[in-house]
Amino acid sequence: MDRRTGSTGDAAAAKPAAANLPVTVREIRAGDAAAALRVCIAAWEKGPGGLLPASARAPMADGAPIAAILRDAPERMLVADVGGHVLGVVASESGDEQLTDLWVEPRAWGRGLGSQLLTAFEQAAAARGCKRVTLETLIGNDRAVAFFRRRGYRLVERFTTRDRDLHMMIEKLRLEKRLA
Repeated sequence: MDRRTGSTGDAAAAKPAAANLPVTVREIRAGDAAAALRVCIAAWEKGPGGLLPASARAPMADGAPIAAILRDAPERMLVADVGGHVLGVVASESGDEQLTDLWVEPRAWGRGLGSQLLTAFEQAAAARGCKRVTLETLIGNDRAVAFFRRRGYRLVERFTTRDRDLHMMIEKLRLEKRLA
């Protein structure tokens, strides 16, 4: 996971829906685009975006990287639908083993949506013949690192790179999990 995170803007519905209604992880639909973008942007701002200077957060403010996946390859994206509300998104920009986005509405954090999205992504990757799932996250994104480590991911590399969306050098961690 690198970059993004988001919010539906419906504070009253987010917690009750996540707490009381079943979660359906499914392919994204055309009508989900606006909600998916809100989720990604809100989670980005509350999560990894907060680790960066304000000038670096600007390229993500409109959700353009997620919008590009929605436009160019929606088949690479799944959503967590809770009571008709999109409260989570998982995606692979390349459609392979690289998990590029896992975002959950911040008000629904801790309710298992991220785990369900990650499991669905891993199952889809295995069905495509992938032997592992890899992801990247910002150094300092301790919540994400702990989440992935609890689910069997291990650190394989620490590196510095120029992020194509943020237009700056950033330090990242690469994690991976071997699939059965």
